[in-house]
Amino acid sequence: MSKQISEIRRHCALALIPVMVFAVSSALAQAPATTPATTPTGASPVLTNPPVQGPISHNYKLPKINGTLNITVNSDGTWDFSGTGKAFPHKDYDVSLALRNPMGEMILFQYVGDATNGIQFSKQGQTEILKDNFASFAKGHSSSWAYRFSEDKEGRALAYEARMKKLEALRREEEEARKKHEEKVAAEKKAAREKEEQQQIAAERAQQQKQSSGGGGGSSVGSVMSTIGTVAGVVGSILSFL
Repeated sequence: MSKQISEIRRHCALALIPVMVFAVSSALAQAPATTPATTPTGASPVLTNPPVQGPISHNYKLPKINGTLNITVNSDGTWDFSGTGKAFPHKDYDVSLALRNPMGEMILFQYVGDATNGIQFSKQGQTEILKDNFASFAKGHSSSWAYRFSEDKEGRALAYEARMKKLEALRREEEEARKKHEEKVAAEKKAAREKEEQQQIAAERAQQQKQSSGGGGGSSVGSVMSTIGTVAGVVGSILSFL
């Protein structure tokens, strides 16, 4: 009797194995795909700064990218524009900062560089325009900053390769569904493929437009200017672009 019971238990355990495998496979199949993280953008409102006696100095924190943005302007016209941030593989970092005096005159600072291995930059210079107009900014000024990311050359190539692989996979799945006479599945795969093709065409057009306009479309400078360029209905003028 005990031998028969042991045999029954063994058969029951074996019967459960396919069920367990099916349950695990189903759970894996239903697990949602990981959504790739999108790169952040950031912009400040118009910031009002009180009069200063010595150098004009501002230090801003950029929490979305674990970064900083710093500007120092001295009365002799020397300046230092610097910043830091975490790594964004295959991305270019574009950041701008503007200072505007009470007369509406502006000084613009910009940096564009590779963010693949992290962001760390420092730009220095000296200009007579800053020296001659330092007092007008020291009496009180407003400021604003903005940053954005864009795909670098390698990033664009990788994105294109990923889109082509996805299109090929959808084509294969559509063909397999038609062979099995699963018309509903085939129609869904076709719709997904056509949607992906349209997205690819739109991405290529956007890239072409960016190249034809010299790559300036949507830059951080445009974002800053839209924020601080007109204050209280007064359109400002750019003294220098550094």
